[in-house]
Amino acid sequence: MVFDLLPRIGLKPRDYLLKIVLPAVIASIVLTILGFMLFSGIILYIYLFLPIIILASAIGYPYIVLDSQKNKINERLHIFITKFGTLSITDLNRKDLLKILSEEKEELGELAKESEKLYVLTDKWGRSLAEACRFLAQRTPSSEFADFLDRLAYALDSGEELKEFLIKEQDIVMDDYAAFYKRMLYSLDLYKELYVSAMTSVAFFMAFSILVPFLLPYNFVFMATIALFSFFAVELLIVIVIKNRLPFDRLWHTGEKPTETDKKLRKWLIISVILTIILLPFLLWAKYVIGLSPFSQIPYMILVALGATPLAIGGFVALKEEEKVKRKEFVFPDFLRSLGDSVSAKGGGMVSSLEYLSNHDFGPLTHDIKKLYKRLALGIDSNKSWRLFGFDSCSYLIQLFSDIFSRCIYFGGDPKTAAEIISKNFRKIVQLRKSKYQNIQQFVGVVYGLGGGITLALFASLGVAKMINELYSSLSIPETVIHILNIAPISNSDVIEYIIFGSLIIYSAVSGILIKIMDGGHKFVSLLHFVAILWICAIVAYITKLIVSQVLGVSVPIY
Repeated sequence: MVFDLLPRIGLKPRDYLLKIVLPAVIASIVLTILGFMLFSGIILYIYLFLPIIILASAIGYPYIVLDSQKNKINERLHIFITKFGTLSITDLNRKDLLKILSEEKEELGELAKESEKLYVLTDKWGRSLAEACRFLAQRTPSSEFADFLDRLAYALDSGEELKEFLIKEQDIVMDDYAAFYKRMLYSLDLYKELYVSAMTSVAFFMAFSILVPFLLPYNFVFMATIALFSFFAVELLIVIVIKNRLPFDRLWHTGEKPTETDKKLRKWLIISVILTIILLPFLLWAKYVIGLSPFSQIPYMILVALGATPLAIGGFVALKEEEKVKRKEFVFPDFLRSLGDSVSAKGGGMVSSLEYLSNHDFGPLTHDIKKLYKRLALGIDSNKSWRLFGFDSCSYLIQLFSDIFSRCIYFGGDPKTAAEIISKNFRKIVQLRKSKYQNIQQFVGVVYGLGGGITLALFASLGVAKMINELYSSLSIPETVIHILNIAPISNSDVIEYIIFGSLIIYSAVSGILIKIMDGGHKFVSLLHFVAILWICAIVAYITKLIVSQVLGVSVPIY
C-alpha cells in the first residue's frame, strides 16, 4: 500500500528505501542500543518511544507528504480558479493558458505543478485536455481538485467551450474552498485547545517541580531550570506544529522592495527597540546598582514590563496599518467592479476610467488608486503599474487579484467580465476571513487569561514552598529526621523566582508570535501582544506575592 503511493509523490521505491527507511532503521537501532546502555526502568520505556516515532515517521512518510500536498492544493484553489477563469476569456489558446498557470510557482504553489502536468500531457504527449484531466484526476491527492478535473473533462467532451465552463465553475470551486476554509477554522479551535492543554500541563509540571525537592533529593534550582527548559521546548514544539499544519492565508504583501508603509513600520520598530535598549538597562541599574528612589521600591517584574513597554509602540503602529489593509480589502471588490463597468462603457479607456474613479472615495484605497492612475497616465508599463498598486496596498490578496486583472486585460480579455469574476470571488474570501479574525480574537483572550493563570499558579507554589521552608527552619528537627524526610532548605529562592519569571517572559514572546502565525498578519504586531501579556503576568505575579505574604504569613519581599 505504501509503495503504491510513491509514484504520486514523485519518489522511486529504491530512493524511498535507501534515503528514508534505511537511515530511520539505523538511527532507531543506534538509539535503542544507547537507551539500554544508559537508562533503566521507567526512563528507558519513555526513551524507547523515540526510535519508535522515527520508524513510524519513515513508514508513514508517503502519507505525510501526500496529505501535505493535498492541503497545499486546497489552500490555493481560490487563486487557481480565479486566474484560470479570467485568463480563459482572453485570446490565449489552451496550451498557452496551461503554460502560464504552470509558471506561477509562487502564487499557485502545488497547483502550478499540477498545471505543468496538464501542459506536458497536452503539449509533449499529444493528449487532449479532456484526456489529460481524467488522467490527472486519478492521481492528484486533492479530492476537490480531482472533482474539478472530472467536471472539466466531461464538459470538454460534451463540446462546451472552456471559457463558458470556467465562468460557471467559479461558484462551485469557491464553495469547495469555503468548505476547506471552514475545516481550517475548526482545526484552529483544536489548536487552541491543544495550546491551552499543553501550557496548563507544563505549568503544573513547573509548579510541581518547585515543591518536589521537599519530597525527593533534588536541588531547587536544578528542578526549576529543568522546568524552564521543558516549558520552552513544549512551546516551541507547539508553534512548529501549528505553523506547519495551518494553511497558507497571509495578509501582508510579498513584494521584494519595501513600500512606504514598510519603511514606516521599520522606522517605528527601530525607535521602539532603541527606547527599550535604553530604558530597560537604566531601570535595572537604578534599582540594583545604585538603589535610586523610587525605582528601588518598584518590584522587578513591574520594572521589566515597564522597560519592555516601548516595544508596544512598533506593534501598535503595525496593528493600525494592518486594520487599514483590511479596510482596503473590503472596498477593493467595489473599486474593481466599478472600474470594469466604466472601462466597458467607455470602450477601453482604462486611464480615463481611473481618473474618474480616483475622484471618488474608496476609503484608504483611494490614495493607492490615485498613484495607479498617475503611473498609467505617464505611460508606465500596465502590468508593472498594477503590480506596484498591489504592493502599495500592502495586501497579499489585492496584490494577487489586481495582477490577475491586469494580465487578463493585457491578453485581450473583457474588463467587465474579468472584474465581475474577480470581485465576486474576492468578496467571498474577505467574508471567510472575517470568521477567522473572530476566531483569533477569542484565542487572544484565551492566551491573555492563560498567562495570568499560569503566573498565579507558579508564584503561589513558590509562596507555599517558602512557607514550608520557613516552617522547617523554625522547628528543632533532629539530623536523622532531616535526612529521612529530605528537608532541604531553600537557600536561593530569588534565583528560582527569576527563573519562573523568565519562563513567563518566554511564554509572552512565544504566544505573541503564535497569534500572528495563526491570523497571518504582520509579524511586528506580535510585539504588542508580547508587551500586553508580559504586563498581565507582571501584575498578577506582584499581586500573588502580596496575597501569599498576607495569607500564608511568609516574609516575602514584594519588591
